[in-house]
Amino acid sequence: MAESLVKIVLDASIYIPFINAGITYPVLDLEYESPFIYMSAVVIEELYAGASDRDTIKLLDRLYGTFEDIDRLITPDASDWQKTGKVIAKLGRKYGFEEKFLTKITNDVLIALSARKIGAVVVTNNIKDFLRIKEFADFKMYG
Repeated sequence: MAESLVKIVLDASIYIPFINAGITYPVLDLEYESPFIYMSAVVIEELYAGASDRDTIKLLDRLYGTFEDIDRLITPDASDWQKTGKVIAKLGRKYGFEEKFLTKITNDVLIALSARKIGAVVVTNNIKDFLRIKEFADFKMYG
């Protein structure tokens, strides 16, 4: 019974193949029976940033509207940004301060920390980066 009450946040890496196929709501094969899916404001920003045509933007508008209507949008707050800065500094010390890496992984840290705040599991295909983040931030992930 507890498994059916799991909250999940899908990373952009999960949405992208579905968005590219014109599908608003991904069909998932997870070990969780009936998860409550939340949308990260960071993920929706990443999806819009990668949108290359009007049809994709309309699809994303519908996706965003759905999560807004059911009150399942999560947004990083000031403390998430502060903690993200600390995690980024640790990642930089361990893996190097290459600007592209740190800029790219900043969004993933924000996703992880804001998901943690609501007790959600991050579902991702970007396992490498999220495992690195997990070295310095405690959150649940599935990938």
